Amino acid sequence: MDVSLRNLKLVNVIVKEGSVTKASEKLYLSQPALSHQLKKLEEEIGLKVFNRLNKKLVLTDVGQILYSNSEKILASISLLNSELEEIKKGKKKRIRLTTECYTCYHWLPRVVQEFRKDNPAINVQINIEATKEPLQSLLEGKIDLAIVSNTSNHPSINFEPLITDEMVVILSKDNALNGEKKINLNDLINQNLILYDIPESKNYVLTNILHNNIGLVDSIQKVQLTEAIIELVSANLGISIMAKWAAESFLKNKNLKMISLDSSLGKRNWYVASLNKISKTENSFINEIKKDFKK
Repeated sequence: MDVSLRNLKLVNVIVKEGSVTKASEKLYLSQPALSHQLKKLEEEIGLKVFNRLNKKLVLTDVGQILYSNSEKILASISLLNSELEEIKKGKKKRIRLTTECYTCYHWLPRVVQEFRKDNPAINVQINIEATKEPLQSLLEGKIDLAIVSNTSNHPSINFEPLITDEMVVILSKDNALNGEKKINLNDLINQNLILYDIPESKNYVLTNILHNNIGLVDSIQKVQLTEAIIELVSANLGISIMAKWAAESFLKNKNLKMISLDSSLGKRNWYVASLNKISKTENSFINEIKKDFKK
């Protein structure tokens, strides 16, 4: 038994138009052609769909089931076509995204909130689980956009520049480096560097600032939470390097100080990774990120 979409539409239109004649006009079929299709449907399923009473078609129990399901299925198909048309026009009703850095969730919810003020119909979904493997999640279709600070040569992934932020040194005012105006890598030799507890290959400070040369510091301590890092630094048990925007909210602690890194060490470029051409809706969201960082 195989009830096609065409058969469901046939039953749906007959019921709504109230007669075969009107239904045939709606479906751009001749009356004999429509009657033939209906007869063929009943033969294929081996059940009557309509009872013929005084030249009127009245739904049987089977017909009621077909009609009820046709309402649901045809509505879903209509919604699907509308969504596809919106995408074709560069518009989307949903944005699924993630970022490779957990600290980005300090500002990302704020950006989403601002974006939704002007775009209340757009559902922005932040996939925190995809943070572990943003590009892999992108390739698996779990997200639409990934905000990353490192690019790859994968032929299917497009990278567009997003923002540039600054990495700074956070230290206690009791630390020996407190008086420095700028800090270079040589200054770190006697310091305990406190970093986020993430895989070393994904740790920006290790890979892009220290270039995996742990001999540049006295020791490295890994901690999971930003708040814990701040407490340890405040107690002068080490220093940390993090994004300036992430550190600023903690500077109310009077024992903390933020010092810039020397030369271009502290500059970090962010990119938007996607598989397809960025839609108008997604581009509007990206512009909201850029606007937030200009404040």
